[in-house]
Amino acid sequence: MTQRRMWLWILLIAGLGSLVALSKSIDTPIIVSDGSLYVHSETPWAQFVLEGGAKVHPERGKSITRVEIQMPGNSKIVDCKRQQCKVFLRYGGTALEFSTGADGKTLRFITDHAAFHPGENEKRIRHNDEHSKISLVEVTRGSHVMFTGTASGGTSVTIHYE
Repeated sequence: MTQRRMWLWILLIAGLGSLVALSKSIDTPIIVSDGSLYVHSETPWAQFVLEGGAKVHPERGKSITRVEIQMPGNSKIVDCKRQQCKVFLRYGGTALEFSTGADGKTLRFITDHAAFHPGENEKRIRHNDEHSKISLVEVTRGSHVMFTGTASGGTSVTIHYE
């Protein structure tokens, strides 16, 4: 084998390895935003698996890496460090919980799923109540509450799942 061919093989193998590593770390965030609440998932909702009262993300090996909360006067980024993480929101009379297992993996979405209907596309669901606002956001990492905030409109939460 010539030296040139050997280098081409090395570059090809290195490139494939980089693509595999990159594909495992691609962020598939969940975005919750009020003002007629919607929940947007980069992974289409039809791919989530219903287990009991939870919709479980199909990519069970991923973890919540961080949560970005934007609300008037109280915005924060919580680093979840791939540990167990729970994001709790209150929208009108509906509780929404996004949580991982004790190992920090397997995102579960627990709520009254009957309170939602399909949104504009396969990645979005909307709450049936178009007039309420997100009134509470709480983020817990492990057993520690990292953020608690109350609001009345203008709130969005991005849950990074990598």
